[in-house]
Amino acid sequence: MKKIIVIAVSMLAFLFSNTYSDSTITKSQLKPPKTTVIQDLGSDLKYFALDWGAFFAAPFSSSKNMIWSSSVVAGTVLSSAVDKDFRKQFSVPGSSQYSGTFLDGPIAYGYVQYPSILGGAMYTIGLLARESELRKTGRMLIQSLVYSGTVTMALRYATGRHRPFSSSGNQYEFSWFNSAGDTQSFPSGHTVVAFATSTILAEQIDTWWARAVLYSFAALTGYARLHYDKHWFSDVFFGAALGFGSSMFVLHREREREKENKRKMKKGGGFSFSPAVNGINFSYGF
Repeated sequence: MKKIIVIAVSMLAFLFSNTYSDSTITKSQLKPPKTTVIQDLGSDLKYFALDWGAFFAAPFSSSKNMIWSSSVVAGTVLSSAVDKDFRKQFSVPGSSQYSGTFLDGPIAYGYVQYPSILGGAMYTIGLLARESELRKTGRMLIQSLVYSGTVTMALRYATGRHRPFSSSGNQYEFSWFNSAGDTQSFPSGHTVVAFATSTILAEQIDTWWARAVLYSFAALTGYARLHYDKHWFSDVFFGAALGFGSSMFVLHREREREKENKRKMKKGGGFSFSPAVNGINFSYGF
């Protein structure tokens, strides 16, 4: 028995004594694999397309999502009952859209061109500078704007709801399947854009002050549209829910992908052995 132990110890000593001359020991970390610009661009386009399809199916994909979607629809219908009251309280019929007040900023924030440029710039810089988080944030911002914008334009055309200033004072005036500017009230596009932008940026920055500032600014955008008599309250309510929900969907999809990638990398942990030129390569992943 002693001879067997001596032989075993001698063999181990021999192996490790030759580690630096005849073999290598490496330690692999849980780091994302390096990718090229073309690979990142291709994967982002794939995610964009896959998420877009999933976005339209999301309201019906689970009982939880169906409850949330139904709640938004019910809330929109119920809020329409107080549209006239909100107009009397907050709207200034006949006022100019830009009047030199502090509300001009929130209105500009709701123009889709500005966050689109921001998202495109963030994505391009992140892609070329190899800054993955900046690239992902830019891509998610563009995703949310496109997804919510598609729904916004479809609903505006389908419902043809009259804007407050172009109606007879009745919030239930609709010219179905109409693309005229005065019948594009539902939902509020500015509010959709503002909440989609604020949600992506606030959740990516992930601090209380970012949420307080960005969500407040988005709410001011909705208020400004009411103030200048461009939308009914229910238009703003649904627009806020659509913008927020679209961005949260995009963020959730990205978080799930990140978790899946980490899980796959962890699954590959442990010892591995492979032949080398001068011996054996020992690798341990954790």
